[in-house]
Order: sequence, then C-alpha cells, then structure tokens
Amino acid sequence: MSVVTGFRGFRYNPKKIDDVIKVLAPPYDVISREEQEELYRVSPYNVVRLILSKCDGEKKYSEAGETFRNWISDNVLIQDTEPSIYPYHQEFNIDGEQIRRRGFIAAVRIEDFSTKIILPHERTFPKPKMDRLKLTLACKANLSPVFSIYSDPEGLIEKDIDKRINGPLIDSLYKDGVRNWLWKISDQDLISKIKTRMSDCNLLIADGHHRYETALEYRNLKTKDPGTGSGERPYEYVMMYLSRAEDDGLLINPTHRVLKNLDSLDLENFIQKIGERFNIKRIDFNEAVSSIGHREFLMVTKDTESVIKVSPKNLFPESYKNLAVMLLHNVVLEEIITEEKSEIFYTKSIKEVSELVKSGQYVLGFILPPLTALDIFEVVLADEKLPHKTTYFYPKVLSGLVFHRLE
Repeated sequence: MSVVTGFRGFRYNPKKIDDVIKVLAPPYDVISREEQEELYRVSPYNVVRLILSKCDGEKKYSEAGETFRNWISDNVLIQDTEPSIYPYHQEFNIDGEQIRRRGFIAAVRIEDFSTKIILPHERTFPKPKMDRLKLTLACKANLSPVFSIYSDPEGLIEKDIDKRINGPLIDSLYKDGVRNWLWKISDQDLISKIKTRMSDCNLLIADGHHRYETALEYRNLKTKDPGTGSGERPYEYVMMYLSRAEDDGLLINPTHRVLKNLDSLDLENFIQKIGERFNIKRIDFNEAVSSIGHREFLMVTKDTESVIKVSPKNLFPESYKNLAVMLLHNVVLEEIITEEKSEIFYTKSIKEVSELVKSGQYVLGFILPPLTALDIFEVVLADEKLPHKTTYFYPKVLSGLVFHRLE
C-alpha cells in the first residue's frame, strides 16, 4: 500500500521575503546557464543557490548545505508547527484556453520499485543520481518535490481538498506566464482521510526519476547507519507533488525526434521499408498535425508543406505496444534502422522539427502524438519502460515552494 501523509514543511518566511516569486525556480535540470545567472541576480535567497549552485566541484554541495542551514538559523526559512499537506495549483494558457492543473504536496513513504507501489516510466543515469545524492547528503533535505500521478476517477481526493482551501500562501504569476497557488492544510482528520483513500493507489513518477532514486539511495544509506535508531524516520519519506491522472489540467506533451542518419539507407529506401510495415500516406502538414491519432506518427521530409502519416497495418495484442512512440522505437528504430547510429535530436517544438529537416541539418523528423497518464500506467504495469525522452509534463513544478527536512 502507498503511504501518503503530511509533514512539517519549511517555507520562505513572508516577514523576510516580500516577493516570493523572486525566490522560486524551475527544476534544476531545465535551468540554463543564463537562467541560473538571472536567478542568482534576482534574489540572494533564490532556491537556485541550493538546487544548482554556481560553485565548482564538491564545493557546490557543501555551499548548498551551509546556505540551507544558514537560511533556517536566520529565519529566512521557517518550519510549520503541524504536519500539513500543501495543495498546489498551476493555471496556464494553451491556444487561448485557460487550464488549471490541481495537485498537492505531501510526504510519501519511499518504496522499492519491486513492490510496484511507486512506478517509474523512464530510465535513469548514474551521473545525475550521484549529483543529487551528494546534494541530499549535504542539505539533508528534499529541496524539490518528485512529481507523481495517482488515479482517482471520481476525483474524491480533489473534492475533499477543495472544500478546505481558503487564503493561499502563494498567489503569483511566474515569468513563464504560469500562475501558481500554494495553500497549507493542517486538518489532521482530512489528512488521515486522504491517507486512507491513497493507500490503494499506485503512484506513477511523472517527473523527477533521479530525485526519487536519490531519495531511495539516501534512505538505504541511513538505514545501514547504526546510529539512526528505530522507528519511522523523515528520510523514509520523500516530498511529492501528487496530481490526479484523470484531471483535465494534466497535460503530457510529446517529445519529437529528428534523425541525422538512416544507417546505410537513403531516404527513398527508408520510406519504402516503412511502407512494407506500415500504412503510409502523404497529406497536408497542418491537417496531419491537427488530426494525428494515438497510433500514428508523422514523418517530416524536406517537403515541409506535407508530411507522411504512418499507421500500423497490424496491431499488437497488447494495446500499449501500439502507442506511436512504442511503434517508432520498437519497430522503426530497432528493426529497420539502429537507434544508436541515428544521432537523434529531441525537441518539444514541431516548428523546430520542420526547420531542422528543411535546413538539411537532419535528414528526417518524426512528430508524435501526446500520451495520457493512463497510457503510461498501462506501460509500466506491464513491466515495460517508455523510450527515453517520451514525455514532457507541462508546466514544470516550481522549486522553493516548500522543503522537507530529512532529520
């Protein structure tokens, strides 16, 4: 069973920080060098100084740990007196429509993946995991939440939370145009009710796989330490932002691909081989993009006025294997050409796909349809992983909203 509960979060002290938006930041792994410099300039208390220090080598971890402890001792960060959950909403505009994603930040008991309670959908890499582990060891805290998804078709948990929220702690428009609200709920009866409702839920990691695996490794290290005592400890829990899979505001944008090489094939022979395995049809670019189906992907050539729509001739019995991204990687990039030799570039922009192919920098582009959270659940519950860089959850959950200390 999953265990979701409240925690005594550390938050920026409003008596010290007059404009909270100046101390927030995106997740560390999407911050460019230029944005890092900008965040450093905007406030001496911006969370970037913790999650992505400018110091070199090992000093960046010790500096972050010292900064975090100083902010606590100087009352820049203050701790809530009661275990709480923190409802967090983000409102954004897509094609003129205002959309709101709902969720809440809580402490979730760390589980080994073998239990299938908490489910990953992406592969992780040793270097970023070691980076985050060194930071966690230095700060002894979760500085940013792991973003996970749960299924609640009737939205009972959301309804319970919505009844209890009133004046927000944060109501601010971030520089990307996304409006962010954060509340605090310390009602122990409600938290207990949510804990009961969530106990039967699988939790799918949407964003923050390296952070979760870091929390898992940190727990394992602390558990081996003979000086940690007995009973449940804060490090057995990880801070998570939890959003409902069925929520209309949960947007999962696709990541498209462009290929520099087609192995030994030229483009004409490659398209011919695609036609042997799939149904293919050249149609108008805009029409194809607006009507792309769940089991279809589009091939972009130098003729960017049109694209080649690709759909399967025969379906696999397992429905998740017919998802466009699975067909592309398991058939095209495994059986027709070799993924490793293709020199794939990943982009979230359809426009960039067209420009890179039209310029001749890349020989071919693939435009993919969006996935749903339930699609991803189906893949991981079948003990499968999605290909690298399949999903892009928008908008990103900001860092600096609340911190979870592990001691």
